[in-house]
Amino acid sequence: MAFTDFSCVYYDDGDKLGKLLAYAALIPYVLILFHASAFYCRRDIHEAVIFAGLVLNEGVARALKHLLAHPRPPATCAKLDLCDEFGMPSSHTQCIAFAFAVHALLCARGFALKSLSTRLVEGFESIALLVATAMVATSRVYLGYHELEQVAAGACLGMLLGAATYATLSWKLWAGIASSPLGRFFHLKSTLTSSELDRLELEARFYRKLKPE
Repeated sequence: MAFTDFSCVYYDDGDKLGKLLAYAALIPYVLILFHASAFYCRRDIHEAVIFAGLVLNEGVARALKHLLAHPRPPATCAKLDLCDEFGMPSSHTQCIAFAFAVHALLCARGFALKSLSTRLVEGFESIALLVATAMVATSRVYLGYHELEQVAAGACLGMLLGAATYATLSWKLWAGIASSPLGRFFHLKSTLTSSELDRLELEARFYRKLKPE
């Protein structure tokens, strides 16, 4: 058995596909760090909401594992030393599915009003996250950490919680927090309010007027 340098995801020594999938299983950690770093750098409240959603998503997965007490795959749990842990749902798959749902919905938000370059970039990001979701889900089954139904449950629950988190991003509460004395002190901002769609609509009208008839 071999394992990744970070997080110790095990795979069979010499299995190149297994090694690739083992490193793919680390993508959820990268996404959590990305959103935490994005909030720190940009001070955008919606990044903090997404990060909090990711943390809550992980908490839900852990709670369900202990509540459902569904065992890990019996054929591989001894080799991975996981027979005393539970596997329903797959928290890795749930995390990456959460991120895919949030980013895909953000991409679709005001899609027709966005510039071509923005649509291409956000579309590419959504497709990349969809591929990453498939790779992470596959890795959890291929490497023996989870059974198929555990991965499927994680994917469904992650997308559901991701959609719920996205629905909170337009709350006027965030704009109120950003404009509060504490928000101004920390230089917070809120860019995903209804006014953002209004701005996109005004920009779209402006560029339409520039086009020759």
